[in-house]
Amino acid sequence: MNKTVLGMLLITGILCIYALISGGAPLVGEALLVAATTFISIIPILIVAFLLAGLISTLISKDMASKWLGKEAGWKGPFYGALMGAVVPGGPFFFYPLMATLLNSGANLGTMLSFVASKSLWNIARIPIEIAFVGIELTLIRFLVTFGIPVLVGTAVNIFLPNYTDKVREDIMALQLKLSKESKEGQHD
Repeated sequence: MNKTVLGMLLITGILCIYALISGGAPLVGEALLVAATTFISIIPILIVAFLLAGLISTLISKDMASKWLGKEAGWKGPFYGALMGAVVPGGPFFFYPLMATLLNSGANLGTMLSFVASKSLWNIARIPIEIAFVGIELTLIRFLVTFGIPVLVGTAVNIFLPNYTDKVREDIMALQLKLSKESKEGQHD
């Protein structure tokens, strides 16, 4: 079991004890019901996200990913990554597996960080909701003020950490291998 899971188990245990003290077994039961409902609602999203990431990994060649999203793309890579982040639908269960897949396929770290930054700042699907809550003027100001940030983030990473992409790729592959081994060990237990 890795440190992240252990840390989350520790926090869960502490909150469970607090819930028992605060509201007894019914409060803990309510929390378990909410957790189960959330888990069941997320299963379809996870299945589609990982299926899509697998398909992209097999359909996009390393040459294509490198040409459009890697070192070969130059300054256009972070720009393309930012555009992708603005239009790709879905939340973190979708775009982080996609990011890992694209990195393993040849995309540059700066391009993928532009992707994530623009997912937060330029998300086109969020704009109508933002306009509804804060108005068009404030939405436009926020968009204009943050417009260049995703591309600048990616470009800065590519300039100041030019060789870091390979390390991140290695880390992703090691994590995927570890998760695969843990999954297989769990099936044998």
